[in-house]
Amino acid sequence: MIPLGIAIAVVLFLIGTSSVPLAIFGPDRALIPGDLGDAGFNNYILEHFHAFITGKTPRYWDAPFMYPYKNVIALSDNLLGTAPIYSLIRYFGFDRDTAFQLWLLAMFSLNYWCCLFAVKRWSGNWVLAACAAYIFAFGIYNIGQMSNLQVLPKFMAPLAFLFLWRHLSTGSWKYLLLAVLATVYQFYCAIYLGFILSYALFFLLIGHAIAYRSPSYLRRFRSIPFLLGWLAAIGIGLLLLAPLMLPYIEVAQNMGTRKFAEVSDTIPRPISYFFTHPAALSWRSLSQVGVDAFPQWWSHLHFIGALPWIAVLAAPFLLFSKRVRSTDRRLVLGVATALVLSTLFCLNLGGYSLYALVFKVPGFSAMRAIDRYINVQVLFFLFLFAAVLAPLIRKRWAALALSIVLPFLVVQDNRWDVARLKRFNKHEARDLVTDIERRILREYKVGAAYDAISYQPPLAIMSEADGHFRTITTQLSAMLAAQALSIPIVNAYTGSYPGNYIKFFDHMDHRTLADWCEFIGITTERIQEIHGLALPVSRMDVVQIKAANGEFVCADELKEGTAIAARTNAAEGETFRRVQTVDGRYAFLCHSGNYLCAEQEKDELILATAMDVGDFGLFTLEQLDSSQVAIKAFNGRYVTLDPTTKLLSATADSLRADARFEMIVTGENP
Repeated sequence: MIPLGIAIAVVLFLIGTSSVPLAIFGPDRALIPGDLGDAGFNNYILEHFHAFITGKTPRYWDAPFMYPYKNVIALSDNLLGTAPIYSLIRYFGFDRDTAFQLWLLAMFSLNYWCCLFAVKRWSGNWVLAACAAYIFAFGIYNIGQMSNLQVLPKFMAPLAFLFLWRHLSTGSWKYLLLAVLATVYQFYCAIYLGFILSYALFFLLIGHAIAYRSPSYLRRFRSIPFLLGWLAAIGIGLLLLAPLMLPYIEVAQNMGTRKFAEVSDTIPRPISYFFTHPAALSWRSLSQVGVDAFPQWWSHLHFIGALPWIAVLAAPFLLFSKRVRSTDRRLVLGVATALVLSTLFCLNLGGYSLYALVFKVPGFSAMRAIDRYINVQVLFFLFLFAAVLAPLIRKRWAALALSIVLPFLVVQDNRWDVARLKRFNKHEARDLVTDIERRILREYKVGAAYDAISYQPPLAIMSEADGHFRTITTQLSAMLAAQALSIPIVNAYTGSYPGNYIKFFDHMDHRTLADWCEFIGITTERIQEIHGLALPVSRMDVVQIKAANGEFVCADELKEGTAIAARTNAAEGETFRRVQTVDGRYAFLCHSGNYLCAEQEKDELILATAMDVGDFGLFTLEQLDSSQVAIKAFNGRYVTLDPTTKLLSATADSLRADARFEMIVTGENP
């Protein structure tokens, strides 16, 4: 018969898996958490490792994006520690996007089982361990991290906590070496979390030293052999870390490090620990407490549920209770001290923070998102949760009651409303990448004297926020397309951008490409510029079109993209990206992302229905005077304005008054 505790552990894992990762993926398993930017980049990094390990790309650190910059993988996290899991999944025939989903599922699972093992060995109780593991792997604090999936592989952190505490308690060098190896592997899984784990282990050491003053662990360092043992363990760790860290040290030397002012807004505030995402179903009432309260508040959704906080509040009572054994009180004191100190040294209080001292430690200045400390900081809460409840659960009646009630409360405390999460459809994302592959291939000159390509599509005019996200998805999708085609590419989306690359990132045009090439020391002649239109492009600019009635033309999305001159003022919807081909014809890209075309099957009406440029979407312009032009469609007829309906159509055989338009240039894009 399976013991009750083990059964509870298995049931909680199944509940967590079905209610979090599988629920996020949706009933058709078509959804991926986050957006195509960060999630897509993580997928690219994992796919790059698979390409490297299977011999499809020759160098790991010099991935073929942001050409010709070297060491580009070190501009962000690398996921090396868990990339073999992804590669194994790909080996069994799963496509890139599905393999990424299965990798995410594996990370949730590893987080649960590794935390379960650590807390079980820590507390000796299956139920406490299962509840702590559930919070660690599936707790609501994770909701705020779903846009940064690179911090999901954190399963070595609870093991490092356990091994270090065992060493501090027993003096066994085996446990110290295991703690070092677990920390090193956490660096390989996620560099951010490696640094954060090192920070947490330091305070765990301090907490133990304060709680166990007699005999004092720190006094052992007076012994030369003991000191040498520690130095040897740290030396082994540094040697193992060297292959990972040397590329990042090179990046720091080339690009410099951050200033403290650049990261101070990301340091948690006290309110961060009581602030939730709206998807935290049981605690949605806390989703407004930090809104607009401080800069970058949207990254500080750190509430871990009520149960760990109840344990925090109960800890002082246990410390002063004579009914609790001294060994239990010391355990609570050690973990509570580590929790308090680690929180205080990573807290922004009215613009002041002790983290300024931590920031000076080598390596910590490379981190720009301090709010991610919650991914390891939660372990202090969970180990304290187990330490506080361990004395109570030793009693038979209490153990039975808690075994029934506690798992239920943990699940209720950490319910997710996945419908509130940001997710994207993997099939739609794949279609976008496939479309860019198609556009690249129809222009790509195989065997030509080019070293790489630069994807520079015409982009519709949008608001700054929408346009920025569109730029990210375009850059990332171009990276994925080039990766699938095994073609080096200038386009990039990553954690840091050297030199003047950010200008090309924002504009993707010939001028910014030339600036980047000059900075990096190559000529644009080595780069094939691809616009994705299958037509040679000579220039692009931004225009607004005023019709003969004095009103601006827009493609009315509520009327199937019908072009209508009915706007007295011009905004985004009345602004077009004008693309000129080398043969002198023009295409007009609308706000919707479609091109204007003369629909032959709809009485030659001008509609924004073309997703690509063909003959129907190409026009010639006849200059009438200094300010006005006539627009002639592919059928040789002029575009005219219907004075009654204000619709545009290409039906006039001769130039008329209602065929006169004014092209107002509002932006150049050579």
